[in-house]
This record gives sequence, structure tokens and C-alpha cells, in this order.
Amino acid sequence: MSKIRILPPDLVNKIAAGEVIERPASVAKELIENSLDAGAKYITVEIKKSGKELISVTDNGCGMSKDDVNLSIERHSTSKISNINDLENINTLGFRGEALPSIASVSNLKITTKTEDSEIGFYLEVADGKIINSKETGCPEGTNIEVKNIFFNVPARLKFLKSENTEKNKIISLITEYAVANFNVSFRMISDGKELFNYPPANNLQIRLAQIFGNEFLDELLDVNFAHEQISISGFISKPEKTYVSRNRVFMFINKRPVNSKIVISAVLNGYNEFLRKKENPAIFLLFNIKPESIDVNVHPTKREIKFKDEGPIYSTVLNLIRSRLLTKEVIPRIETKSENYASLYANVESKTSEHFSSPHTPYTPYDKYTAREFTVTHPTTPGTEKSLSAQIKYSGRIFELYILAEENDELLIIDQHAAQEKVLYEKIKKNMADKTLEIQNLLIPVNINLSPKEFSILQELRTSLEKLGFEIEEFGINSFIIKSIPALINNGSPIAIITEIINQKKIGKISDSTNVLESIMKTACKTAVKSGDRLMEPEIKILIEDLFKCSNPYTCPHGRPTLTKISKNELDKKFLRK
Repeated sequence: MSKIRILPPDLVNKIAAGEVIERPASVAKELIENSLDAGAKYITVEIKKSGKELISVTDNGCGMSKDDVNLSIERHSTSKISNINDLENINTLGFRGEALPSIASVSNLKITTKTEDSEIGFYLEVADGKIINSKETGCPEGTNIEVKNIFFNVPARLKFLKSENTEKNKIISLITEYAVANFNVSFRMISDGKELFNYPPANNLQIRLAQIFGNEFLDELLDVNFAHEQISISGFISKPEKTYVSRNRVFMFINKRPVNSKIVISAVLNGYNEFLRKKENPAIFLLFNIKPESIDVNVHPTKREIKFKDEGPIYSTVLNLIRSRLLTKEVIPRIETKSENYASLYANVESKTSEHFSSPHTPYTPYDKYTAREFTVTHPTTPGTEKSLSAQIKYSGRIFELYILAEENDELLIIDQHAAQEKVLYEKIKKNMADKTLEIQNLLIPVNINLSPKEFSILQELRTSLEKLGFEIEEFGINSFIIKSIPALINNGSPIAIITEIINQKKIGKISDSTNVLESIMKTACKTAVKSGDRLMEPEIKILIEDLFKCSNPYTCPHGRPTLTKISKNELDKKFLRK
């Protein structure tokens, strides 16, 4: 007797449903996508017991005819594609014809729908994948789908659902994603009879973000825009000083489809580079519009994964877009100047809403040229970092043996001397290495450094990278090295302190095989070579300011800390109630 058997249809359907319907949020996703594909402008999602008891999605889309309703619950039935060529030009969120059949096989499903040209609507009820009731009914144009008792017939899946709070938050996060991408659509959510949010249609992404995250959140964002015949990118990224531990404010959409793309995430994080410290994440809201034939969304049933026909241009375009937007004076953190209680009695605070929405928004456009093939550009000149900028800055003084005060037009700049020296030193070493002009300083008397066996092994491992930077070290007895030369640019630092710190950074994992070892060593060497209490004379400070603003990114040190902050004369006047 054969061991291989053909599975019965109901079991096949439940297995297939498991690929599409993982949890209540999966149901909400499929139904919301159907509503958006139907052209809905108003979508209401209602749940009970975090979707385990009820998930209801109501829209004002085009609706379905009686024949279409009956076909919609059949597996691989869809109105969105008809032949294999259509897979190369997908313009809808759904297309596989699996959503409603999968939902119907693991729940009790009710569909009420009406098209614009129909005088009466149609009602269909399905239980365990089988139609148990169908009839004509009165209803408004659009569709309402109710999903009750999800996984009632698949107890194994039901017991693996998380807590009600977790499942509800998954649905909230999902609706938030679609609300961001489809800002011109109204989204309303009700949970156990209580309205959680109601976002009316918005004219632009900026307004929708204010509806979701609040007006003050907009102050933390920078707008980004790029346009080309093959790809356009628009949206917002957070300023470097505003970061998050998790990636719960990372939103990426390709043709309005929420996606997870390692290529795009990598480009974004590399664009931020030294602006982010370890375990920090930015907020990003990026909307891509790409020709359908350049991408493949038919990778996984959830359609979250996506493949690009050519990943290289996508990566370089996103990286340059992020990088060029961050290298502007807008990223300099401002000193908070919130009014004290006594001042608030006299100050008239303008409405945040009018501040953001009353005047036309002028988008920032970083590129005005691109190549026809790759739609990328060479790195643009960074506004506000030209060499002439330092000539506009007037040195005013130094406080706490650390901070430099300077004036630029009507703004007071406060520069962290230590961070500025570190940045200048880092960029000089990096440039000299690239130009192969790195100078080496031979020590008059070689320095001996005694190490533990583990430290000795670490230094042996890093020796090649250190020599590329200009360190000359040799083994000198048991667990000992002598340092014979160091990079000339850091000759003010203690060779032993620099080498010891590099070893310590390797010990704790901040210099590892998974990172750019040479880059990490350079940053550590620069940080150790500079002392925060170094006393500089006025001519030296002026040279430091000039060198800082010649850097490709003068606003952060190599480790991501800000090099300067600012406050305007206008803000000071308000603080002292002069305005």
C-alpha cells in the first residue's frame, strides 16, 4: 500500500490558510487591502477581544455583484490579474486570490456588499469554508466583511496566539501602516465598542503624520524628495538627535505596499552612519513609486518581501538621499527654550497647527541631476558647509574649559571642543589614508607596553590594521610589545593610552570582525588622542572652527555625538520677554 496520499480539500485549505492567515492582524491586513483596491475613501475596522471574536471591515469602495461575491470565496479567484503577463505589472495590493478563501476556511465569514449601479445589495454567509446562507439585502454602496471566531476549527493555531493586548497592538500597528501610505483615505478603528482613533482624509503625508503622532513630532522630521522617470521617493526622516531603541517608527512603502527591505534599511542606516550610536534607530517614512516591472512582489504570501530587478541603484539612491539631507544646518540641535511659568503669562504661543499647515510647504530637493541608467548622482555640495562659512563665524569665547562660543549672523553657536577636535582629526586621517599621504611619527624612545595573555592575543590580531594607520609595533618578549611609531596627526596623545583603549574596545565587542575594523580603530584612536580639557589659544580655536566646517559632516563626531548646538537671537529675546 502506498504511503503517499492525496490530502482532502478541507485539510488542503486549512494548510494553505496557515500561510496567509497567521493571526487576527493577518485578517485585518487582507481585508484592508481589498478595501483599498476597491477604491475606498472611508475604512472602518472594528474588533472584539482583539480580533479573536470579531474583525469587521467596512468600506465605501466599488462593492461586488452577486456573481463576484460567490466567486470571491473560491481559491485563486481574483479580479486583479488574468494571465501570467499581469504578474509583471501588478498595480494592486492583492492579486493572489487567496485572502477570502483562506479566511473563510478558518472562521465564520459574512459579506454584505453593493455596487453603485445595483438597486439592492447581496449578503453571503460562510462557515468552515462552506456557504450556509445567501440572499439579497438592503445596504449602502461598498462592502462590509465580518470575520467571527477565527481559528475555531484550528485549535492548534488558536492556542499559539499571544495575549489580547499584543494581538490588538498588532492590528493597531497594521492599520497605522496603511493609514500612513494612504493619507487621502479615512481610517477609523473601534475596539470592544470604544473608538481608538479616527483619521479623516488628509491632503498630504505631513498632515497624516500629525494626526497619528501629534503636531510636535513634525518638528523632529526632515522632508526628503527625489524624482526620476524610473523611481520617485518622498517622505520624512528624523533629525539625528531624535532616535529610538526599536524600529517601530520605520515605515517603508513601495507603490503604497508596506514592505520589509533589507536593502533599503541598510541604505538608510549607512546614510545616517555616524549620526547614530549603537542600538539607535531613526524614524523614517519613505514612500517609493517604482515601475511595477522593476520589482517582484510575488515572493511570499504575505507580500511583505520584495525583490528589486536591480538593487544597486536603489541602494545608492536611498543612501545619497538620506546622507545629503542630513548634511544640512537643520540638523544642528537647538537649545530648548520652553517658557517658564512666569513668562507664559505674557507670551502668546502660536498654534502648532497653523505653523505647519497654514503656509505652503516647500519640499527639499537634494538632487538636480542624475544619470539615465542608475538614476543616482554624485554627492551634492552640502548647503551650509562651504569653506566660506567659517569666515561668517565670529569667535566669542570659551567656557568650562570645553565649550567654544561663536556667533553666526543672528545665532549663537556652542561648539564642543573635544568633539570638534576628534572630528577634525578623524577626517584628516581618513583623507590622508585615501590620498596615501599619511605621515608617520617615529618615537624618539620606543614605548614598551606589557599586556595580559588575552590582550597580547588581541593586539596580535589587530596588528595589521594598526600598521595601515601608521602604528609600528613589534613583539618584545613574553606578552609585551614595543611601539616604535604612531600616526603624526595624533602625536599629542599617549601611545600606550591609545593602544590600551583600542584593545579594550575590541574586548567589549565594539571592534569586531562584523564591523569595519580599520574604521573602528581610527575612531578609537582619535577619541583617545584628544583631551576635553586641552587649553587652546584663540588662533588655534579659529583654526579648529575653520577645519570643522571643512569636514564632510561637521555636525557630529565620529561616534555620533553632536559637535555643536545653537540658539537664535530671536529665541533669546523671547526667553527674556523682549518679544
